[in-house]
Amino acid sequence: MIIRKSLFNFFIWWSVVGASIWVGGTVYMMLVIDPQWSGNPPDSVKFFFGQTGFAKYIWNFFGPPFMILRTFLPQIGALLLGWYSVSHRKYLLITLICSLIVAIFTLTYVYPINDILIFKAGGDKSDEEIKSMVSRWILSDRLRFFVGLVGYFFLLKAFRKPIAQVEPN
Repeated sequence: MIIRKSLFNFFIWWSVVGASIWVGGTVYMMLVIDPQWSGNPPDSVKFFFGQTGFAKYIWNFFGPPFMILRTFLPQIGALLLGWYSVSHRKYLLITLICSLIVAIFTLTYVYPINDILIFKAGGDKSDEEIKSMVSRWILSDRLRFFVGLVGYFFLLKAFRKPIAQVEPN
C-alpha cells in the first residue's frame, strides 16, 4: 500500500506538472506567438513561417509528436494506481478521455493544417485558402485548448482529493 500510494503520488504530480506546463505554454502561444503569424494572412503566414526559424525550432517548444507520451504515461499510471478510489478513478478517466480527444484531434485535423501553414509557409495555396486555413486553425486550437482545460480541471480535482488510507477488499 505504501509503495502504491507513493507511485500514485509520483504519477499524479507528474501529470499535474506536465499539464500545468502545457496550459502555460499554450496560453503564451495564443497571446504572443499566434498573433504574429495569424494577424494579417496570408502575408503574415508567409513572412513568419517562411522568414523565421519557427518551423525549425517549434519542436523545442512543444516537443516532437511522440512527446504525447509525457501526457499519457503519467495519466495512465495515476489512473491505474488510483483505480481503487472511485472519485480518483472518475476524475482521472475524464482527464484521460479529454487528453485522448485532444491528441486524436491534433493528429488528424491540426497537424495537416500545420504541415501547410507552418512547414510550407502556406505552400502553393491561394490567399483565400490560407486565410481560411488560419481561421480554421485558430478555431480548432481554441477548441482543443478548451477540451484540454476540462481535463486539467478534473486532474486538479483528483489531485486535491485525499488518498484513501485503506484499499477496499
